[in-house]
Amino acid sequence: MSKTAGAAFSVRFLRNGDQVFVVRNVIDQNGNGAALFQVVDPTSGAVSPDWSVAANQPIVQLGVRSSAGYTAEITSVTWAYAGVTLNFTLDGSTWVTASNDARFQARINGNYYELKVVANLASASVVANQQITYEVNYVCNAMTDKVQGNVDVLIQTAGSDSHILQITTNRVEIDDTNTTATLTAVGYYGTDPVTIGSNGYTIKWYQDGTEISGQTSNTLTVTRAMVEGGSIFIAKLFLNNNAVAQDSQRINDIADEYQIAYTPTNAGSNYVGIGHNAVYTLSVTKNGSAYAGAVSYAWQVFNAVGEQKTSGTGATVTITPDHCLVGSGEGAYHADADVQVTATL
Repeated sequence: MSKTAGAAFSVRFLRNGDQVFVVRNVIDQNGNGAALFQVVDPTSGAVSPDWSVAANQPIVQLGVRSSAGYTAEITSVTWAYAGVTLNFTLDGSTWVTASNDARFQARINGNYYELKVVANLASASVVANQQITYEVNYVCNAMTDKVQGNVDVLIQTAGSDSHILQITTNRVEIDDTNTTATLTAVGYYGTDPVTIGSNGYTIKWYQDGTEISGQTSNTLTVTRAMVEGGSIFIAKLFLNNNAVAQDSQRINDIADEYQIAYTPTNAGSNYVGIGHNAVYTLSVTKNGSAYAGAVSYAWQVFNAVGEQKTSGTGATVTITPDHCLVGSGEGAYHADADVQVTATL
């Protein structure tokens, strides 16, 4: 009888870390999943949701984890918004405001470093997507290094006739203690929230490209039994049976007995850029040690909204700029890609 293990990992389009990975959650003050998304009326400047209201304020939460199982700890984080470094004098678990931008607060919350948005980022003059970037300094196995990354703040203007869908989650990793993750699909048409199950709107959920039967709610509970190492979940929004928007979210079970390791083939193969591919070699560990038995691999590459761009087999995965492309024509753009791997033992 064969055993399968899974993994899902992101490949940065610009730059990624090595074998210490940033665990990034976007949550609200109660620990529920939140969306970095606002809609704005470019004439009046009215914004929704209002991030000056505490209950609406999103928190970007960063932690680090070693793929080899070593203890990893963040020593500092440098945050930036729209290319400008945010200046903080941290005071432990107490929220402090950036001295050069009162829209942001930061703190250290146990093993996590957190950035909270406490004011609206969209306005009558800011109607395009923005970006929060971070540089994480960490220590792991007596070695120090840093990892850089970014998260997009999506902004949509009032009067837009387009749909948008985002999946929020309370966590991206589950284990023996945190055994489930709750995915919530949040949809908008222009500036108006979409109610799933009303006015012709329906939703379908997919796991690793296969539809999950019977899942028609805007929420999906992911359990350890579903994941087996790691999976990519996709939500598709339909209007009168026509797909109008979709998004994806990866969930990993870091306590599974079998884990798939993904190692860049060299120091320059851990990111994708124009004219530059990322190349990873796959391997399996059992309870932290290299697995010595026969393994066969199958993998899929998805773009940032969950569209499958390619698939294949074998222990080497190559991700190209085309795999990171979202959309077509003048509106096309490059973003991070997700890779889902299944190992059969």
